[in-house]
Amino acid sequence: MVSQAEIDRLRLEADTIMTRYEAVQEALETARTESGDHWENGELDVTLQTPHGEPIEITLDLDADPSSNAQARYERASELEAELERKQAVVGQLAPMPAEPVAYLLLYHLDTVEGNYPRSMAGHLDAERGQVEELCEELERVGFLERLESGTVKQRRAKAKQSDEVRQHHTYYRLSREGDHLLRFLEEREGKLNVLRHLPDGQTIVRRLARGGPDYARMTANELGMEFEYVRHCYRALRRVGLVTEYEGGTIKASERKLKPKDETHRKHTYYVATDIADQLLRELDG
Repeated sequence: MVSQAEIDRLRLEADTIMTRYEAVQEALETARTESGDHWENGELDVTLQTPHGEPIEITLDLDADPSSNAQARYERASELEAELERKQAVVGQLAPMPAEPVAYLLLYHLDTVEGNYPRSMAGHLDAERGQVEELCEELERVGFLERLESGTVKQRRAKAKQSDEVRQHHTYYRLSREGDHLLRFLEEREGKLNVLRHLPDGQTIVRRLARGGPDYARMTANELGMEFEYVRHCYRALRRVGLVTEYEGGTIKASERKLKPKDETHRKHTYYVATDIADQLLRELDG
């Protein structure tokens, strides 16, 4: 969990390294000439005096110089600060939600089937089982999912199963009342606005569509330097929320697609476009 305390700690360590530059340099050079545990993991633990004169324990990268050790901390602190600001901008029911597109897809899936277990859900969503298991546990912890009682799961409560009654050899989850309320919140304008603030890269992808016209997951991933599976799940989550929709035409005219215009593009992929509400919300964010 990102915290201001972690950001402050990283910056204090960086400031201390730069303030005690010569002592850090000497400690690194000495360690490189001596045997010890620091060679096993490439890290060196040192005690330094902060700029305020207080002792602090710092773990240094043995292969880096003092400036690089400090810079790595400054950069990480900036990343965490940006993430914290993004999370603080998210209001209401969406704040506890894991910032993962698959988490959104899990909620929508369980809204449809009413009960399922992680391995099955991973198959339905074409996601990694380990990630689904972790997200289910997190979603249960924050109150959006709940576990079904042990025993059997009736067919009417687990529509993804084929038999009338299935033995519970797995941990089944279903949408909680809070989870249902969250999905209702996402139907509202304010909910959709907060998804753009909450989902990493979600706003980037929607802006790309709003600016450049229809696009598909593989092209987006390649041009933005993102993992294909992640982008594919982002598109699916954004579609369920109502911020993007599938392009319905058989061909895409050059006037419709500014990203890589051609006279005419025949559809070989699932193309997406930004919805009208997404365009309005982007203007509001820019406002």
